[in-house]
Amino acid sequence: MSIRSKIVRAFTLLEVLLTLAMSVVLMGLIGTAFQFYAVDMNVRNMDIQQTQLAASVMQMIEDDLRATLHSEPADMSGLEELLSSSLGGDEEGGRGGSGSESEEDLSAAGISMEMEEEPLEAIDTTSLDLTSGVAVLQTPGLVGNQYQIQLDLSRLPRLEEYVQMMDETITDLQDVPSDLKTVAYYVQSDDSTGGVLDSLAELDPDASELTAGGLVRRSLDRAATVEAATMGNVSTLNQTGDLLAPEIKSIEFSYWDGLTWQLEWSSDEFGELPLAVQVRIYMVDPALAATENADTISALGPDSMRTFSHIVRLPMAVPIETEEDEDLSEAGL
Repeated sequence: MSIRSKIVRAFTLLEVLLTLAMSVVLMGLIGTAFQFYAVDMNVRNMDIQQTQLAASVMQMIEDDLRATLHSEPADMSGLEELLSSSLGGDEEGGRGGSGSESEEDLSAAGISMEMEEEPLEAIDTTSLDLTSGVAVLQTPGLVGNQYQIQLDLSRLPRLEEYVQMMDETITDLQDVPSDLKTVAYYVQSDDSTGGVLDSLAELDPDASELTAGGLVRRSLDRAATVEAATMGNVSTLNQTGDLLAPEIKSIEFSYWDGLTWQLEWSSDEFGELPLAVQVRIYMVDPALAATENADTISALGPDSMRTFSHIVRLPMAVPIETEEDEDLSEAGL
């Protein structure tokens, strides 16, 4: 046997290096594919969570808007005619009386034939800021601008509201169960001081700040709200409420009057509720939230936000009669 036949062929150093390089590239491609899959699954998960959160918030706002109450002034003309006829005397019995005598009898009884209406001061919705104050309507109704809304709703109290009467939290106003509530919706900024506390942050011992931005819902008895605004207890009122969704960065409202969408509304000024309210909420796009940091996300504009929109019809609303409508109704058209 020759010596040359005993030589065993093996990989050269160059072939080994090329094989290792190809292995590194292949592992890098596999790792990138896994990372892309994880990011895509995270974005899809955030997308589903945002959709479910938006649906829940929209349903809550719709339930409150559909329960909005607006009381109409009582028509006392029938009672006045009944009292005037009873005090004016019966002509068949020979006790006929003139109109002046009946008016004198009514005035002597402390009844005024003319209803004196005091002028109501309409709330300036342009300067409305529910984060630093409260708007008190003269009659229950709705007031709001493009970014905030406050409404008085009629709803029977639930059983758990009676348990809240035993709550001794200092930062909250003492609420009482009632069928007339004043509910407000607004977005609290991240750098707000003295605002609504985050209940979840209180459970975290490492949390440096207890206040966070997001959608706030404040529900109080109307009498308690009016008393807090009258007595100047605004600081405690600003800390009362529930932080519903820190994920919501902005909210907008539009009010339908039957012809156009209004950016401001006050039932004291218009005399009626809007026929419909359009609600838009904005949340950070999940694709940007998965790639950007918190500082960059806070500086993003509305164009980079995900928008959810919903229109709610108010059952208690009636069309507002204009002067043209009154002229047409008088003409029988």
